[in-house]
Amino acid sequence: MASARGEILGHPKGLFVLFFTEMWERFNYYGMRALLMLYMVNYFLWTQQKASGIYKWYTALVYLTPLLGGYLADRFLGNKWAIIIGALLMAAGEFGLTTSNINVFYIALGFLIVGNGFFKPNMSTQVGRLYAVGDPRRDGAYTIFYMGINLGAFLAPIICPALAEGTRWGYHAGFAAAGVGMLVGLATYLICLRWIEELPPGTKYEGISRGKEAGGHAAPPAYMTEQEAEKAPSALPSLSHAAPTLLIVLGVVAMLGAVALWAINVMSLADALAMGLGIGFAAFMAAYICSRVKMAVRDRVLAIGAVGIFVVFFWGAFEQAGNAMNVFADKVTNRYVTEAPPVPSVFPAIEAEKAKATVLEELGKAFKRIFSVNPMTTASFQAINPLGIFILAPLFAWLWTTLPRRGINLSIPAKMAIGVFMNGLAFALMIWAVNAESRPSSTTFANLPVGLVADQDSRVVFREAPDLDDAKGFEAFEELPKETKQFAVVTGGRLKFSPAQGKFDMIGVLADTDRDRLLRASVSKDYLEAVRQLAVQSKEAKRKAGADKPFEASVTLTQIPAGFDLRYAGFAPDKVSFDAATKALKTTVALEDRDYKRLLLAGVEPKLRDALNDLFVKSASFKVGVWWLFAFYILCTLGELCLSPVGLSMVSKLAPAKFATMLMGMWLLTSFFGNYAAGFAGELWGTVHPTTYFVAIAAALFGASAVCFLVTRKIVSMMHGVN
Repeated sequence: MASARGEILGHPKGLFVLFFTEMWERFNYYGMRALLMLYMVNYFLWTQQKASGIYKWYTALVYLTPLLGGYLADRFLGNKWAIIIGALLMAAGEFGLTTSNINVFYIALGFLIVGNGFFKPNMSTQVGRLYAVGDPRRDGAYTIFYMGINLGAFLAPIICPALAEGTRWGYHAGFAAAGVGMLVGLATYLICLRWIEELPPGTKYEGISRGKEAGGHAAPPAYMTEQEAEKAPSALPSLSHAAPTLLIVLGVVAMLGAVALWAINVMSLADALAMGLGIGFAAFMAAYICSRVKMAVRDRVLAIGAVGIFVVFFWGAFEQAGNAMNVFADKVTNRYVTEAPPVPSVFPAIEAEKAKATVLEELGKAFKRIFSVNPMTTASFQAINPLGIFILAPLFAWLWTTLPRRGINLSIPAKMAIGVFMNGLAFALMIWAVNAESRPSSTTFANLPVGLVADQDSRVVFREAPDLDDAKGFEAFEELPKETKQFAVVTGGRLKFSPAQGKFDMIGVLADTDRDRLLRASVSKDYLEAVRQLAVQSKEAKRKAGADKPFEASVTLTQIPAGFDLRYAGFAPDKVSFDAATKALKTTVALEDRDYKRLLLAGVEPKLRDALNDLFVKSASFKVGVWWLFAFYILCTLGELCLSPVGLSMVSKLAPAKFATMLMGMWLLTSFFGNYAAGFAGELWGTVHPTTYFVAIAAALFGASAVCFLVTRKIVSMMHGVN
């Protein structure tokens, strides 16, 4: 049967079609993910908290929509059409990100979220459907498929950031490259579609397993088919019988608990909806499936859910790679590998006219940027993990076959417990990295301006300058909260001010974005209002002038800020200028939120600017070396190799045939909760001491690993022979 379909390296040709399709889809996803957080923080100039909030919802929802995509594929579309629709939506989303329009930005994220929901579960399920039940090649197939995932994940953070940092198009070039990757993947799938031949559900393997008598080392355990499992007794009869009811109760309690937490202001409405609806939906879906299966089959469904709880902890930490760890690489890591970094400039680069280079010349610059180590691109650290997968996966494959011969049989839950533990070690390592970075610097300064306050612990806290579209924020800009806990902090409160000694004291690295937040918070309300008025007028002037027509907008500064200096805004003189004679601040471009924030920096009191710039330059020498992040990602990779590859294969073997895609979607739901937890934690980065941040994550991982080890035997009994 297999030979009739055609094979490559002992596997159906369709596997390699899916390999390359998934490789390009992952190139699309990880290329965008590598840039997303940096784009929001460095381009849109959003705070870490706001950017993490967007990142949280995006990365979480791309793993929630597979439930809907799996359901629609199972009931109406089929795997193939769902994959095609998903690929088209994701490509459209990536190209939408190549514009600077905020509204288009959100719409593009929506396309990516929905597209991934159609694509992801159906691709993974289609791999399993190339093989009959009990076919020993299935595990190897998922390993090959997983290598495709990691090949795309390796190339993306190398190529897309090089285009973003090495060409005049910036981040938009990186997003465009990700979109092109998705189109290449779709073309591969459509051209080679005839080779993807799914077997009918329930098709039983007719080959011969390689046991001792066939020259192998050990006969595989007896595999209980789904039909046999429907008649076999449950390993935990009482729990199995009550499971549908208990799951419904869990869903109701989760929803009511979320409402209660929102009502007492412990949780925002959005977070309450995510927790209540997310857990509730997963519980109700699991209850629905459990009510339609029985005996040992129900045990297997419950085993998927039990293991998934621990996987949530793993992904909640692991997915910091694109969030807090990405910012750590950008702001706290010395990315110059073979030479000393230059002294950082306190001035932003002045905008220049885009060079008239050809596309090929721009791509040539990006190619050189790929191989640059002085500095490395920020997002290139995210390529360490997939590269580690390629190098270490054969070692782990050898390990999993060698250990049983020596009497060490690690079950799937045991391997996952080890994976969670290794991830804990990675975050424990970062505690030492923070200790290496936590060195003191100081600079003289007399009195804090309005907007910056020293709290009872001498920490510098401040009111955030409002976003351009925050009308209420402008009205209340001079009103300071009575309690300093309502203020923002930077670097976890490690910047302090001593009025008695007249100086700032800083522990660790002061990032440029945090320095600029402090500076924007100190401007006068008159200047803040003037810049806002200029931004509003510039948009109206552009609208009246029409597309591509020149225009000018201006405001008069009734009070010119002391030390007013447009160089700190970074605009080209022909775009934003100041006429000292008429006190007119002029612009010939429409000013967006990021432009308004940049322009605020021109009106900062000079002594404060000089003091914070002094700390910025001094503390930059405390940045940690790249080897901390290399070690961190290697430990994360060791954990992933213990956990992730076996997960997809486990679900494909445990899931009842008629609910295969739905359960694959539910398995991906563990990544929804994990990514949501990662984003939620990322919102705290910079608001708590970094040591506290890493200690909390490491402790949660070690605790989850310990519990997983304790319940391993029970979960194995519920799997009824699947290993």
